[in-house]
Amino acid sequence: MALKAIVDAVDSLPESAREFYVKDETSGKFRLDVESVDGFALEDVSGLKTALGKERTTREGLERQVVRFKDLDPDKAREALAKLEELTAIDPAKEADKIANTKFEAAKAQLLEKHTGELSSRDERIKGLTGTIDGLLREQRATTAIAEAKGSVDLLLPHVLNATRTVEKDGRFEVEVVDKDGNVRIDGKGNNMDIKGLIAEMKASEVFGRAFEASGQSGSGKLPGNGGGDRGQLKRSQMTNADKANYIAEHGQEAFLKLPK
Repeated sequence: MALKAIVDAVDSLPESAREFYVKDETSGKFRLDVESVDGFALEDVSGLKTALGKERTTREGLERQVVRFKDLDPDKAREALAKLEELTAIDPAKEADKIANTKFEAAKAQLLEKHTGELSSRDERIKGLTGTIDGLLREQRATTAIAEAKGSVDLLLPHVLNATRTVEKDGRFEVEVVDKDGNVRIDGKGNNMDIKGLIAEMKASEVFGRAFEASGQSGSGKLPGNGGGDRGQLKRSQMTNADKANYIAEHGQEAFLKLPK
């Protein structure tokens, strides 16, 4: 039997193992008394994981900012600025020049207004599409992972969605697990935690563990009123989250996506 690193009370341990634990005066819990040998020791690395997550978040943020300007040619940008300065410095000496300048400024203002409106409309559309992708991607992956772990989708899905976010990397959308401060969470191997890792952590916790089926139990994988396997005309929009999870677990994601909306 593996010994736990920390326990709330030694009474919960086998009597033969109690002598290997000492009380931590700071937390009041009991930790395994381990002697450090050749650099190996029992240490609290939660702070190190948090720091690593913050550094990765900062680095990825900077990388995304750089990508925004990857198609900008510095020489052409300088040339355009130089031409703009020349036009701005023109001092029309004749009436014809003044008229031409007035027309030019009016046309430029109209073009800028039109361009600004088009950019705003495009940005709003992109924002809406990104929000839709974010919701669908995180909910689909979370629902599948909870179903595979035999957990309650209705109880666990809101907590999983609250602990994840969608990011775009190299043109692809990925789901990240984050802490309450928005930093990427790190698993025990030093990698970014994924949804399956988050579900496994929740299943092992005292709070969320109650929302999972006990070992040896399994759901029917069928929806209410489906006549023992005949789904009839039931649509995805008519399913509850639990229905979706059960259907995906039994028939697979591709079969679920083929159902009518």
